Amino acid sequence: MKKQLKRVVLFFGAGLMVQAGIYLYLDQVLFSTTAEYNVSDVQKPAAAGDRDAYKNVKLHGTAHYSYDNAYMADVAEDAVTIYRADDLDHPQKVDLKQQGVSFFEWMPDRNLALIALYPLHWKGGQWDVTLARYNPEGTVHESDAPIEDLPRHSRIVDVAYSTATNAVYMKMEVSDGLYRIYRTDANYDTRRIYVQTSHIGKIAVFYDEDRFFYDDAEDGIMYTFNGDSSSWRIISPPGRFRLVDVGRDKTIYAARVNSRGEAVEYYTGKLGVGFEKVGEPAAPVDFNTVTVHTIQEAAQHSQAEKQEEKKK
Repeated sequence: MKKQLKRVVLFFGAGLMVQAGIYLYLDQVLFSTTAEYNVSDVQKPAAAGDRDAYKNVKLHGTAHYSYDNAYMADVAEDAVTIYRADDLDHPQKVDLKQQGVSFFEWMPDRNLALIALYPLHWKGGQWDVTLARYNPEGTVHESDAPIEDLPRHSRIVDVAYSTATNAVYMKMEVSDGLYRIYRTDANYDTRRIYVQTSHIGKIAVFYDEDRFFYDDAEDGIMYTFNGDSSSWRIISPPGRFRLVDVGRDKTIYAARVNSRGEAVEYYTGKLGVGFEKVGEPAAPVDFNTVTVHTIQEAAQHSQAEKQEEKKK
């Protein structure tokens, strides 16, 4: 009897190992793309002055430079042209498949672009939106599976990506001032993330965790969503707060706002620790002008003032 039980346990264990091996193969090999989202945690410093190489390029849209300035993208609503600094005479025309561009951004540590596409010349039928990837150093233009049958005129207007976990969150405008959140990864698993508000303001994500952040621009509440457990919670202190951004060191930058939506105090925080006030503007300022640099400068100024007070 004991021998039979031991044999069953051995077969069960072997089965689990085979299943795990199959899953690993599917996740890392079969469904993995040639231009994955995952990247190194180490960022190369951008070479100063390299942008001068593009000074004679006649732009038809807006210039977007890759992290090392090796590439510049000329982005218009209906066209994207990629220029290489050392080969300006042979630009790459991105095949948009007759779609329009609502968002473009280079990845922060390698030469891969994220391009949000929508039906520019829509003639009825379903309204599908796509988050495409373009690798100027590759030979093919790859696209993620589209998000299908959205409300007419929906567009991706912002993207937050965790470069080490492959998670990409998209802020989709589905009506004037109303938004949804969608999530995708390198395996094309694209789904809607149901959140507590349609008045979504800023979005951000940890670079090495599937941890998403967003705020309610109308009620002044900040939230975090755990992509691994699909759970969410409020992280803002009492009062009206807006999310500014999340730093690479996982510092959360925020601002307390008044009833007019103006920033009146600056805060930094950490998950599991909380937030502290680090500075404030001389007078209320438009929240949309507040950046991480703004808060860091205010914190340094506040710290210097405290040190001066101690000397007196």
